[in-house]
Amino acid sequence: MKQPRRHLRFQALALTTLVIGLIPASFAVSIAEPVRLASAFFGWANAMYLFAAGGMLVAALTFDRGERLRPAWLMVSASYLVLVPALIRIGPKASGLFVEAVRAPWTDSAASIVSGALAVSGFLLLSRAWRASGLDTTSPAGRLVAQLVALAVAGAMAGPELVEKLPAALGGDVNAIGDVCTDLLDGSLFVVAIPVLRAALVLGGGLVAWPWVLLTASLVSWLGYDATAVYGGAAGLDARTVRVVEEVFRTLGAAFAFSAGIAQRWVMTEAE
Repeated sequence: MKQPRRHLRFQALALTTLVIGLIPASFAVSIAEPVRLASAFFGWANAMYLFAAGGMLVAALTFDRGERLRPAWLMVSASYLVLVPALIRIGPKASGLFVEAVRAPWTDSAASIVSGALAVSGFLLLSRAWRASGLDTTSPAGRLVAQLVALAVAGAMAGPELVEKLPAALGGDVNAIGDVCTDLLDGSLFVVAIPVLRAALVLGGGLVAWPWVLLTASLVSWLGYDATAVYGGAAGLDARTVRVVEEVFRTLGAAFAFSAGIAQRWVMTEAE
């Protein structure tokens, strides 16, 4: 019974995270007026970005200076933190619930690019740490297949907007250039993070697997966010429903990032 009990708090953390993910849906049920709902989503998104950054900072500070995982967690933490000033600058009118949504200026697109670059760099360091651990027994063929699948998923998520925005970007449109760069970074993130998924699978039911499992859940949630944005309308969802589903996935992505950081702290405490 001792080993299952050691998992209880991790299981409770994951379950609590799932419940938190439903909070934006409760906003939509209780708030009918678009302006008020947009304001609720605006405040909640800022809180969740800070929430995620704080959890990952906890994980980073668990490691000593010079340890491989410390800068990895710091970078992913910063990738959430830099989004807060940009979101505050744009305000709730960019939520898509207003009749005329506000277009983000290029300076805020730059924040998205910086965030994406930090996330890709952080996950690249996490992936390298996993490969250096000696625990990755995936064959070269298996790694190739995983990378090809990741590329296909990234192409499905980023491809439609890239096709739409690339001509304007090549014509010098600054906002379009920002969108293209952001899409490329988002697609790259899923490719470089494949070793994180492999770590979650290989480590199985051990305590050490929990940070990797929760990081994977965060990435899957962000994949759901992108899929809703790209294909929600084509699936027959109205604009309000698309926004609500996006906010649910955004919340899950940030909340699972927070949980992964806390789980990493708990795993290190168990080891000590």
